[in-house]
Amino acid sequence: MTAKKRTRPHRHHAVTSSQVTANIALRVDGEPLALELTVPGGAATAQQLLSALRSLTDQLVDAATRKEEASGRIVSCRKGCGACCRQLVPIAPAEAHRLQKVVDALPKARRSDLLARFAEARKKLQSAGLLDTLQDFSPMAQERRWTFGLAYFRLGIACPFLQDESCSIYHERPLACREYLVTSPVAHCAQPSASTIDCVPMPVKVSVALHRLESAQDTASTNWVPLIIALEWAQMHPEATPTISGPAQLESVFELLGAAQPAT
Repeated sequence: MTAKKRTRPHRHHAVTSSQVTANIALRVDGEPLALELTVPGGAATAQQLLSALRSLTDQLVDAATRKEEASGRIVSCRKGCGACCRQLVPIAPAEAHRLQKVVDALPKARRSDLLARFAEARKKLQSAGLLDTLQDFSPMAQERRWTFGLAYFRLGIACPFLQDESCSIYHERPLACREYLVTSPVAHCAQPSASTIDCVPMPVKVSVALHRLESAQDTASTNWVPLIIALEWAQMHPEATPTISGPAQLESVFELLGAAQPAT
């Protein structure tokens, strides 16, 4: 993130017995933003920060979208257009644990259907020789990541949460999904390439900050999980006991976003 795109927060905190609400004033790409983010006051898991981070992401996305529209570039994503839901989606470990809880809370029939979709996707990945790479979690160079992503996309594996070409867990969708919008024609999404897809540029990405936050807290853990194997990963990797307070982690998120320290 360049200095011109720096997100500058000024925070005031209101504390309850178990929650801390931060009133935050931001300036992103010259546009002022004001929002409230509520996090646990005591030690918290990264998963418990997700509600606040989703709110932050949504407002940053709205700001980026307004900037595009002011330049005559209109977001072409619409309900019922699910081409991007066949891409390889990187999510944070906290989001994998959250998705596991979402699925566990579903009615039995719906849960069984979803688990069957995940299992079928796993079989396709294994047959295509991509599963081992997905389970490796090693960092990939940009070029290899792009090539692997295209190979994954060509398999046409729909996100198990996709129903009638729409997200069935829209309010629970990962940060990376929230941050991905395009202004190029919808028809190009079926066969994406660097020359045909115009993404809405994000000045900062909360998804990346969350990945880095978790990686810094647990160096033995991965900093991303492919959504398509998120449930099995979450079952194999129990959530760690929290040791850092919600407010401290929120401060770290802004630092990872390249934010300046608040004025005192």
